Amino acid sequence: MAYIQGESRSQTSLFPVSLEELIPEDHLVRVIDLYVTKLDLAQLGFDKARPKSTGRPSYDPADQLKLYLYGYFQRIRSSRRLEAECQRNIEVMWLINRLKPDFKTIADFRKNNKLAFVATCRAFVRFCRTAGLIAGDLVAIDGSKFQAVASSRRHMNLKQLKRQEEKLDKRIAQYPAELDEADKAESTEVIDRGAIKTALAQLEVRQRDNQSCQALMDAMGLEQFNTHESDARMMRTPKGPRVSYNVQSAVDAEHCLILHHEVTQDGDDRKQLEPMAKAAKEQLEQDVLTVTADAGYSNGQQFQACEEASITVYVPPNRSVNPGSQEEPLFERKDFTYDPQQDRYQCPAGKWLTLKQRNKGDRIYQADISDCAACPLKSQCTGAQRRYVSRHAHEEAFERMEQRMLAHPQMMANRRSSVEHPFGNLKQWVFGNARFLLRQLEGARAEMALAVNAYNLKRAISVLGARQLMALMG
Repeated sequence: MAYIQGESRSQTSLFPVSLEELIPEDHLVRVIDLYVTKLDLAQLGFDKARPKSTGRPSYDPADQLKLYLYGYFQRIRSSRRLEAECQRNIEVMWLINRLKPDFKTIADFRKNNKLAFVATCRAFVRFCRTAGLIAGDLVAIDGSKFQAVASSRRHMNLKQLKRQEEKLDKRIAQYPAELDEADKAESTEVIDRGAIKTALAQLEVRQRDNQSCQALMDAMGLEQFNTHESDARMMRTPKGPRVSYNVQSAVDAEHCLILHHEVTQDGDDRKQLEPMAKAAKEQLEQDVLTVTADAGYSNGQQFQACEEASITVYVPPNRSVNPGSQEEPLFERKDFTYDPQQDRYQCPAGKWLTLKQRNKGDRIYQADISDCAACPLKSQCTGAQRRYVSRHAHEEAFERMEQRMLAHPQMMANRRSSVEHPFGNLKQWVFGNARFLLRQLEGARAEMALAVNAYNLKRAISVLGARQLMALMG
């Protein structure tokens, strides 16, 4: 039996197939085309949104925005690869009407419209709100590290520079010592003193450069610096320390759409709860909001600020514990009873701990040495002469948080099912576990805005379908 045969390459046709016939009615490129057509590019801040009356005509920013949205949707972020897609991909040919911009033109468009990409991403979030895709009942917040362009080899910090300075000092001091020993031994071996002086001069130059870097970083108040990307920071990641940015996202639990995102330089999430929650509340235009996040966001000051902003937060409090062995654990803070009237703590043995000092808003209480010395429970309490208990400046906010978490233990499961889904998609589907392509914080924000816009668009198509989504856009 013969195989299925295709048409001959030399076969002519009276009616050639048009690009319009090759693209289905519910195809992704039709959604992107309609979406970009409805945008006011001049209001969003795109360069050359209105053509000039003189000079050489430029490419329409609408066509280039379509190309980038398609590229990030298909994990094609490189300008050179997008140039190749314009010449071989039928979907791209339909989307931008067979235009063939070169890679430099494509790259310049992304470089010159960084803020406009962020505005476009927010515009699509507003559309999703009007389309009923965002409920606003529960928002989950999380952060993840995305690797920067810069290499770790170009990164320096003050501790590293000081260690290098110590090594240079030892090597510089080593050369004169070796020469003195050679002179004392009256060695017959010929010593090239010129070479030694040259090597010593090179080490002294490196030492001066090191000291200059330290002085400059001290003057700028920097603990670390990357010579190729000054905004990037060394951060701990599952794969070890990497030069990265910390990307924050606020996700609506209804359909896992990203309400708000931010690219930050903070190595942890402890100061991100309040700004992200308030930004999500502003985006939703609601008077009240319910937010959940993991223990990495545990911060009493931020808890208090969210409560004052009518934001109900669910975060597992991450508190320090009294160290002790697993066999004989020591009493923790929760084992002591606080008396708000007298501002003191009562220990499990019934003795009182009084206020010793205040430290940046925190209060430290201490027991009498005589009480601890005669206490039968001392071995279960402390190994020191007396027991100390600290009270956080926002201890009441921590206590209210603990009560909320006990009353709603399902919040952590809701958080996992909401906010971890988008980050998994962004890293595997959009970035492909690769790093950013644009340098500095502004470039990383532009790239992340394109990625989030592509993710939200894909999610909206998955929920509504392409036809219904286009009907709502129309």
